[in-house]
Amino acid sequence: MDSTGFDPSLPGIRLIQSWIREQRVLGIELNDGRRLDGRLAWQDPQYFALQRDDSNDPVLINRLAVLTIRPLA
Repeated sequence: MDSTGFDPSLPGIRLIQSWIREQRVLGIELNDGRRLDGRLAWQDPQYFALQRDDSNDPVLINRLAVLTIRPLA
């Protein structure tokens, strides 16, 4: 993804924004095989902020490390 801009007209960005608004529980699979579950708090051109149930602070996930994002609920 181009780190210099953020195009909210792209369908993937719009879908993720709708999941953020709905506070959907998501499963994020990373390139290294790990999977993190939680709700996205926000996104920007470089990172996703994943709010996990077991933590008060979000986990920042670099977009380049993400393999898949799926709604769980």
